[in-house]
Amino acid sequence: MLLLHFGMTGALEWCSGNSERRPRDRVIFEFATGELRYRDMRKLQGLRLVTDPGRALGEIGPDALTVSRKDFAAAFAGLRRQVKTALVDQELLAGLGNLLADEILWRARIAPKRPCDRLSEADIAALHRRMRAVLRQSVRDERVPPRRNWLTGHRDDRPGACPRCRTELRHGRVGGRATVWCPRCQAG
Repeated sequence: MLLLHFGMTGALEWCSGNSERRPRDRVIFEFATGELRYRDMRKLQGLRLVTDPGRALGEIGPDALTVSRKDFAAAFAGLRRQVKTALVDQELLAGLGNLLADEILWRARIAPKRPCDRLSEADIAALHRRMRAVLRQSVRDERVPPRRNWLTGHRDDRPGACPRCRTELRHGRVGGRATVWCPRCQAG
């Protein structure tokens, strides 16, 4: 089994064998009838050949889109780390990336640096509910939509304003990842 780790961007594209290659074609698989190209403005995060498909992905948590609220709460119970770091940990919960985590936390009105063990039952319920809504919409759009009424629609604005309350957004790092949040909507 061949595993491709795309990172945040990139896509596979099927091309006829005679179509012109582009500078952003990072990996090209040649076939008799054409080419499968990995095209990305960034570099490929990784490519691995795995001989045991059962262990291909290692230890990953339940799928974020289908996890029950009970299992979601159990995964976060007793964790002392920051909630953003926990949300993007694929061993805890599979399928959430950096942009999704920021959007979910903003919608749930939870600060990204809040320790998980300081989340109330209501916070956990709000996180789960908002996570499912954001994921459903992102799956429908086949990406995290850069809508102006979403936090992610203002992520690259400097400094940017919260689409909900118009407070200036904060930009920083949480768990080594670029993070955007509203200091008013996500206080505490």
